[in-house]
Amino acid sequence: MNYIYDILLNFHEILYDFYDWNPNDNIINIRKIPVIKIPSNQLKEIKENNVLFSLDFLQKIENKTERFSSKDIKNISYCFLLSDATETIGILIKNNMLQKSHLLVDEDIEVLEVVTRLKEEKLDYQIVKPVKQTEFKTRKEMELEKTIRRNLKKLKDKNALQQLKYLYYECFNEKEEQQEKILFRIEQTLEKEFDKIAHKLEKFFQLIQITK
Repeated sequence: MNYIYDILLNFHEILYDFYDWNPNDNIINIRKIPVIKIPSNQLKEIKENNVLFSLDFLQKIENKTERFSSKDIKNISYCFLLSDATETIGILIKNNMLQKSHLLVDEDIEVLEVVTRLKEEKLDYQIVKPVKQTEFKTRKEMELEKTIRRNLKKLKDKNALQQLKYLYYECFNEKEEQQEKILFRIEQTLEKEFDKIAHKLEKFFQLIQITK
């Protein structure tokens, strides 16, 4: 078994880039973790899907990862690194679900230098289902979109037509009287042209103090 030492990992169901990490995330200070070199096609599948690893593999890496805690060092049951010598991701298995983490840039470079010397293995696993991808939005943008959609629903539930009409004019410089048409166009534009109206919506909701 090959190991990497002293790295930080930030596990989520969605694989965030390091620049999308938040200060309040549960960032884990890893003391020691197994690293496995795998083919690029397998790394891509595991990044894009929830998978079930074989029992043999899980037994092989069980309790092999150690993390620093405030008082001592603790084991993590199923945690490891996968790499194709071009990219590395951390994997944490909890309740048969995968959480994943990128590495900080400098730590990723160090890991890749180690992985290039390793022998490639082909892992045994089954694909369960695809996971949500973040290809066109940053984490901040996704969180902003979630907040906007929640606040739009509040306006809809309150039948706040005057506010919606004002919001529609601010976004599109046009007038619209029907609530259904207002909401439909805003939601469609958020889906297809997020940057066009997102910050106008954010500013509006801050002004009317609906986000709190």
